[in-house]
Amino acid sequence: MTVYFYRDRFVESGQSAVPIEERAYNYGDGIYELVRFDQGRPVGLDEHLERLETSAAAVRLRLPFPLAKIRAIVVEAASRVEAPVVDVYFQISRGEAPRVHAFPEAEPVLALFAKPGKTYTDEFRRAGVSVITVPDERWSNCYIKSLNLLPNVLAKQAAVEAGVYDAVFVRDGFVTEASASNVFGFHAGTFHTAPAERGILNGITRRFIIAAIRELGLPLCEERMSAKFFEQEVEGAFITSTTMDIMPVCAINGRVLPSLAENSPVWTVLNRMRELSRGAGLSVG
Repeated sequence: MTVYFYRDRFVESGQSAVPIEERAYNYGDGIYELVRFDQGRPVGLDEHLERLETSAAAVRLRLPFPLAKIRAIVVEAASRVEAPVVDVYFQISRGEAPRVHAFPEAEPVLALFAKPGKTYTDEFRRAGVSVITVPDERWSNCYIKSLNLLPNVLAKQAAVEAGVYDAVFVRDGFVTEASASNVFGFHAGTFHTAPAERGILNGITRRFIIAAIRELGLPLCEERMSAKFFEQEVEGAFITSTTMDIMPVCAINGRVLPSLAENSPVWTVLNRMRELSRGAGLSVG
């Protein structure tokens, strides 16, 4: 079951067509977020809405509704899907207007869909996933969660064609992030991840993980990892996103990483991160 919202109302599948001159369709001129609901409770919804507002300001896009109303629509959409885990994707475009590059006189448009979310078993996580590294050919403002995702699509397809789970971007010799997730390394008892600069999206799950690491008193190096360090030296690695929490990496470019033991700090961080993200402890604002 999938629930849809377009402009100002919930609609049936196929009931409302996107206009050809919709700027999301013509230019990727818009922003988006995806939030997960677990047993009816939103995970990090405040943080997602805050980032939506930041992205809108960065691209000078007026929101079609106040954040409180967008929140209410997102929550209602999730409530209409009968599933224990629900993912709600919502985007805002600059609207429908004749195709010219400059900003048009148009009303911004909210579009949304909500559907049952995919979940992963701990057994799957313990097995881990393989990744490859690819050149980061995206634009310089990846901190904006924009609709321009073609390089990400091509990177994910490269991973599929290589028979692995995901692709990790490398720019100027340093790891940035993966095609749809943030990247962490683990070496000599210390967690490593790229800082929240313009070149990466400051993931909401990433923020909860960093909060958990710091609260647990574990070492964290929030600096750029060299590709050599990531590809040849790290003892462990994992990728993170709203829909997967922490997903351990078992191999990088064919190099097999040591398996994560049950008492690894990674599992401790995962469990605490889940508590924080579900409102049991620390704010990441």
